[in-house]
Amino acid sequence: MPTNPTDTSYTALPREALRAGNLTLHKLHVFCMVARYGSVTRAAQHLSVAQPAVSAHLRSLEQSLDTKLVRKSGRNIELTLPGQRIHAWAEEIIQRSSEMFLDLADIERGVIGKIRMAASMVAGSYKLSDVVIAFKKENPLVHISLSVATPHVATEAVLSGDSDFGVTLIDHSRDTSRLKTELLWREPLYLVAASHSRLVGPVARREDLASIPLVTPPKGQMAMASELIDEALRAVGVAGTNSVLAFGHPESILNAIRADIGAGFVYQSTLPDDLTGSGLRIVETPDVEIAMPLYLIYDRNIRLSPVEKQLLERIRAAYKELV
Repeated sequence: MPTNPTDTSYTALPREALRAGNLTLHKLHVFCMVARYGSVTRAAQHLSVAQPAVSAHLRSLEQSLDTKLVRKSGRNIELTLPGQRIHAWAEEIIQRSSEMFLDLADIERGVIGKIRMAASMVAGSYKLSDVVIAFKKENPLVHISLSVATPHVATEAVLSGDSDFGVTLIDHSRDTSRLKTELLWREPLYLVAASHSRLVGPVARREDLASIPLVTPPKGQMAMASELIDEALRAVGVAGTNSVLAFGHPESILNAIRADIGAGFVYQSTLPDDLTGSGLRIVETPDVEIAMPLYLIYDRNIRLSPVEKQLLERIRAAYKELV
């Protein structure tokens, strides 16, 4: 990216610095050893090199910088004032360079990095978030951001490069030919009612489904879930449903069901572990089965980093356990 000439945070190098082509990290390291031991001989012994090599590096630095860095002080040598300034700078450069190479090694080993993810609401709010939290605890140096959105927005984020990969329903209105799509699992939706509800019995047959009061996802925010439920019901001859309330989040739907506003088709991953203790029950629907296909998506032309590949494998394994 070109540097903005009006950006005051950037300071151009002076011409003399651009001409100092011999300022290698190795020579700066040798100079720092001379400064530490106050002796070319002892620096050479520490570095396990010949004394003339150390002297040559020192002279090369002085020529590049056009200044005297050391002077004799009895049997030892000491830094000149410019040498003291260069020594402080060189120590910082070497330290920062060491940190950089360690970071590069950690990135290659997959223990440091940055991951941007996008997910549809149910995936990002439940199972996937548990996977990400566990992965973060094991890899504290990895920065992870997880955006929860509609399938359309999640798909667009991966296509535009705003997210490295996504866990979402497939938005078939978008051209996804550039994406690699992996089916993680087909998440069942169950008809759920309040434990004490008289709106529906323990079993709901096909002829019952059209009249049962239902709490449903709104057509706009969670349209794909609504369409899937409607399509599954139409397939068994139920032309329409009796939606009495629409909510855009699974927790709100469950709260309304618990309050006996109506029953509702609910994702398996959103159900509480203790269903009875939560005041809910599953209603059997022998005539209809509904499952939402959940996909892992990423750009097939992008090279994923080692840490991204590790998280992808963790996600695959977590959903494989549910199959």
